[in-house]
Amino acid sequence: MSVKQQLFFVKRHKTFWLIISLITVVLIAELTGVLQRLNAPIFNYFNLWQSEKHSDVVVIEANDLTFEHDQLIYTLLDHAPRAIIVVSDAGLTHIDNEAVFYPRRDNQLCLSKLNPWLGYSIQIAAEQQNQCNSLWLKLFPNSKLENSPLLSFALDIHALPKFNSARIQGNDVLAGQIKNKVILVAQVNNSFGLPIRAPKLTEEVNSIYLHAYVAHNLIEKTLITPLNSQLSLLLQLIIMVALLTLYQKVAFNIGFILTALISLSWVALCYLVMAKFHIFLPAAQVTILTFTTLFWVFLSVKWAEEDDLHRLINNITQKMSVRYLPKSFTEQNTPWDSIIQLINQQLALDKSILLARLEGAHRVYEIRSINCHLSDIYEMRRDYERAPYSDAIKAFGTVKITRPFFKSLSDNESQYIVPLMYAGDIRGFWAMTITPDAHFNERAFVNNVNRFANQVGELLFHYRIFETQGKAESNVIAKLLTLNLAKPLSQQIKHSINEMEQKLTTLEHVFNQIRSASVLFNLSGQIVQTNHALELFAKQHHLPIFEMTALDLLCKVTGLEHGNAKGKLRYLTLHKGEIYLPIHLNKQKFVLNVRTIESSDQKNNHGEPFALGGILFEFINLTELTRQIDDQKKDLYINNKQSSVISSEASN
Repeated sequence: MSVKQQLFFVKRHKTFWLIISLITVVLIAELTGVLQRLNAPIFNYFNLWQSEKHSDVVVIEANDLTFEHDQLIYTLLDHAPRAIIVVSDAGLTHIDNEAVFYPRRDNQLCLSKLNPWLGYSIQIAAEQQNQCNSLWLKLFPNSKLENSPLLSFALDIHALPKFNSARIQGNDVLAGQIKNKVILVAQVNNSFGLPIRAPKLTEEVNSIYLHAYVAHNLIEKTLITPLNSQLSLLLQLIIMVALLTLYQKVAFNIGFILTALISLSWVALCYLVMAKFHIFLPAAQVTILTFTTLFWVFLSVKWAEEDDLHRLINNITQKMSVRYLPKSFTEQNTPWDSIIQLINQQLALDKSILLARLEGAHRVYEIRSINCHLSDIYEMRRDYERAPYSDAIKAFGTVKITRPFFKSLSDNESQYIVPLMYAGDIRGFWAMTITPDAHFNERAFVNNVNRFANQVGELLFHYRIFETQGKAESNVIAKLLTLNLAKPLSQQIKHSINEMEQKLTTLEHVFNQIRSASVLFNLSGQIVQTNHALELFAKQHHLPIFEMTALDLLCKVTGLEHGNAKGKLRYLTLHKGEIYLPIHLNKQKFVLNVRTIESSDQKNNHGEPFALGGILFEFINLTELTRQIDDQKKDLYINNKQSSVISSEASN
């Protein structure tokens, strides 16, 4: 398949456009920086988790830097520091020493500008040319600040050496605490400023500590470089493609667990990369991407599946529309119509009235009548705890009524009543009349009515349970709480499949009831369907039917050579013909009818070669048919002979 054809195939699927929309969302989120703000809290926690205990930077806060400046600086120079940086806007005396620096704009020397980064951390601003010379570049010429790195706050604030000017002038420090160290000198803030919004510095108000962390980062080379937008976008797209591949192969619950594990692993990897290589990866963005991709795949798959299921339901509906499927008993609006049809079709009664039980009470009411009217009841009582209803309940069956129950009874017309009950649950009563004739057998009549009443009672019992469940499921509040206000797609599919199963089960049952042994092969010679008679036939004649092809079976039972058998099968296949072959097996005569079964007019996606559904083998047992015909002839002869004898005796 060419690339053009593959692209055309993919473009026809909704999932393709959903993936394109996901990529578009990732692009927009990266270009607009919507999700970058979520990286800041993770970066903050990474800094809190790290802990450094040593620094070559010393912070000295003077109570009155204007008056203490000269003496303080000379005292510090006696200890041979690496550099002394005096951070002050006041007009101080400049001590001419190559180790002392006064970063101010009028000195053409300044410290890097610090900007808040997404409200959680500090970022060094890119150096602006032609304004002033960067002191940090002068002290650390190999440092690269043009990429706006982030400050690492791995150093614990209590590990940063801090002294008061009075302590320095009183020689209350060790020489090792000053020697070869970068000293930052500033005026005490006296808590007039706002707390610094940066990790580990929330208790401090003097901005000198931020510059101290800059110096520490430059000395230790721990400035954090955030991943640029291009690499971040490329990384996210690669991860997204990998996740799309993974999530399509696992279930949603497994995918959710994998997403959680991947997210934890990714955050751990980001921490290790930041701690070892001082690169900050988009931790939050990728974490959100993993969950977003999972739900995106889930929704896309569900959407595609729903379309396929709707298409499946429509196909089943179209296929079943041309086939008659009677409604099941529980699907009908009322059960009584089917019961009346059953009684009319099976029993020859004069009159019948069906009474239903009133739920929650011990009363009954008229529901249906046959060959009469509901008003034809003479009995006024409707309490089934009283006669004649109670008599029928005690008898657990049909009882004869002696007192008038129906109006306008004929002289010989008898009344009966039977309870419609199942498992002790009374569903109603069935009252009837019958006019006995000379051949009337009351015991047989009562037994038949009892069996019908038991079946009707069981049907009504199950209908009542189904109706109760249906009312509970159709409750609006219950539907709302179970997200079932609309008819679920699964229920529609279940209903459609039940219809197909009902039809298929009926057809299989009918095929099994066929007396002649029958087996259907496909054109490849494999067995598609057998009936019960064929299995008995194969067992009786020791035929390994499920290991045989159509050619093997034809050769085995007819004794034909392979060439002749192939010719007959070829004729059947090409001409859609039909052949009859006589065979003898175990002293029994059979006629083997072999014919092709044409495929359905409604083509399916699988297709069948030569438009044939298969080849049917049908073994007609002539021996058994002959025996049955002979038995029927014998019975007919005996009956005719007996009739002749009776006629002759009557004439004599």
